[in-house]
Amino acid sequence: MKDQVRLGVIGVGLQGQTHLKCYQTLPYAQVVAIADVHEQTLREVGEKFAIPAQYRDYREMLSREELDAVSVVTPDHLHREPVLAAIAAGCHVLCEKPLATGVEDAEAMVTAAKRAGVKLMVNFSNRWQSYLALAKEAVEAGELGYPVYAYARLSNTLYVPTQMLKTWASQTKLPFWLMSHTIDRVRWLWGGEVTRVYSVARSRLLRSRGIDTPDFYAALVEFDHGAVGNFESCWILPETRPNIVDSKMELVFSEGSISVDAYQTLVQIATKEAYRVPGTLQVDIYGQPVGFVMEALRHFVDCVREDREPWPSGEDGLTLVRVCTAIVESAERGEPVELG
Repeated sequence: MKDQVRLGVIGVGLQGQTHLKCYQTLPYAQVVAIADVHEQTLREVGEKFAIPAQYRDYREMLSREELDAVSVVTPDHLHREPVLAAIAAGCHVLCEKPLATGVEDAEAMVTAAKRAGVKLMVNFSNRWQSYLALAKEAVEAGELGYPVYAYARLSNTLYVPTQMLKTWASQTKLPFWLMSHTIDRVRWLWGGEVTRVYSVARSRLLRSRGIDTPDFYAALVEFDHGAVGNFESCWILPETRPNIVDSKMELVFSEGSISVDAYQTLVQIATKEAYRVPGTLQVDIYGQPVGFVMEALRHFVDCVREDREPWPSGEDGLTLVRVCTAIVESAERGEPVELG
């Protein structure tokens, strides 16, 4: 077992900084270098987290630093090259979801990791949310019978495509950005594989603002054990909502059901100026990160230290890319798409 895991982070925007914060909480993890194409962000984040080794080019970081593992936290469509470069450098890789926005890219990454004998984990961190862990225990205990139907909604306010992802929202689509989470949840809870999808999408509001990506997707997804999932995601909810995320899920089984509202029991704060519902699934408590993202990253580092295979694996990531690509294709063609 390794006493210390030396880490690099490629891409230190909002989520990349979350990775940094979580890694620095672990006593057996050491972030020794960061890389980002934006020089100002790179310097500010390096100073904030006290990381002196800062690189505009991740290839230079990989060639100069002695790293055990790397987090790739670049935009959705820019995962392939840094992941392949990290694998070629002999690093284990944690890649943010989705693994890619195209099947060919995802296949290349999974194949490269297998050939190099390095670990590739895709950060479907929702699996570490407390309510999903409890749901998984109930399913595996056999309390609910066999799966029949699922409804899962994961949506964002307009803030996400117009501000948070303003420079690259047109380079991704909701099946990759949001549905990859919900489909992974249901696939993981149920077991089984997707065999057929039928979806619809519309492009109006965002396109009128110069962002060329659909406003919403709705998808019916059939599984090989006969169950059906109904997945919906949009990212044009009004910014007046108290949280940028809307997340609800209903799982129906032959002998029971599971209902999840991710914000039902959370704190509500009202001031003279505004009403807000702060998320509590991933927060800082007295300066320390706590929650599902923290636990997902802890799992990755533990797997590197103990030489265990992480989950969700690269193969899980590839499967989800195939499903999400089929959803996009179905909406564009206006007909169902079969998966092998």
